[in-house]
Amino acid sequence: MRTSVNRYQVGYSMTFEQQIEDIVADKESGSSQLVKRIQAAFHSLEDQHPDERLLNRAFTRLRQVDQSMAVVHHLLDTLEPAVGPAFFQTLNDYERHWTDLPRRVAAQLIDARNWSNRNILLHSRSGMLLDAVRRVDGHYGGLKVWQTRSEPGAEGVAQYRDLQKLDVTVQLVEDDEVPELASSMDAAWLGVDQYNSKAFVNKLGSKRIADAMDRAGKTTFVLGDPRKRVDSLIFSTDLFEAVPFGPTTCLFKGDDDLPE
Repeated sequence: MRTSVNRYQVGYSMTFEQQIEDIVADKESGSSQLVKRIQAAFHSLEDQHPDERLLNRAFTRLRQVDQSMAVVHHLLDTLEPAVGPAFFQTLNDYERHWTDLPRRVAAQLIDARNWSNRNILLHSRSGMLLDAVRRVDGHYGGLKVWQTRSEPGAEGVAQYRDLQKLDVTVQLVEDDEVPELASSMDAAWLGVDQYNSKAFVNKLGSKRIADAMDRAGKTTFVLGDPRKRVDSLIFSTDLFEAVPFGPTTCLFKGDDDLPE
């Protein structure tokens, strides 16, 4: 599976077009991370009065991002009609409207229970998950994270390194260890790429985690986003799967009053 080349870390200055291609090729980052990268790419043009044809070509390429990444396509659906004089104002308005969402989701977790010295199972790689870990551990302290390798693609390894940089106590575990680990976990936290009233879509392996936690009588907290609510779930079964909501699966998506 092709993954992005992180040229930011090796001193490589990419053109706007190269940034867009790198984003489209990125099969490792979660949707919220991709949104941040897309916004940053567009901001790199803000003082250049870009030709509308350049922006339109970028949107054509960005539409190649998997449809399961609902929040990415929510961003594109908002920005593409604004190509023209009001484009960067629309971009800035969008960011102001949604930038506080991770804090709201983390606040729901903080209010849900005392997380001090708790064992938490994480899967795949998600900006929302990382932000939640940082905020919850900062509030309670002592959080212990068990991060799956997250095959295929093993992007859990990258999140494991991200968590180490946050000075969080973290252990990398193999995906097939989940069933025996579940009983010793206090909860699982999963990201989500899209959801409806019946199920959510996330990286392959999420259903095994939710099922194992359910059998152990533990809760799986799904950290969502109102932008990811869809009528019909559409996703690639090569990388993603649908997981039914159940009694031990809890969706947190920030303020329920936020528009969907």
